Amino acid sequence: MISDRLTAAGFRLAGLETAVATPEDVREQLRAALRGHRPILLTADLAEHLPPDELAGIIRRARPPLAVVPDVSGHGRSPDLAGRVHRALGVET
Repeated sequence: MISDRLTAAGFRLAGLETAVATPEDVREQLRAALRGHRPILLTADLAEHLPPDELAGIIRRARPPLAVVPDVSGHGRSPDLAGRVHRALGVET
């Protein structure tokens, strides 16, 4: 998990390893995490500080996988998660 200090504290309570990053060092923290062997969670607020094309490429190629998740304040939460899942699966309702 790469996130702000408050979000990291919550995820640490859940047993995850965390790295606290700032907008200035998120790229460095992400590179370090990509060298590991565990899935990576990156909070949406920090993901916004990476160029969209670069982030999309990292998500496509990342091994271990990388997912962008909301932070503790809910920033980055999809307002229509069910709709996005249906569209991704090719199921329209």
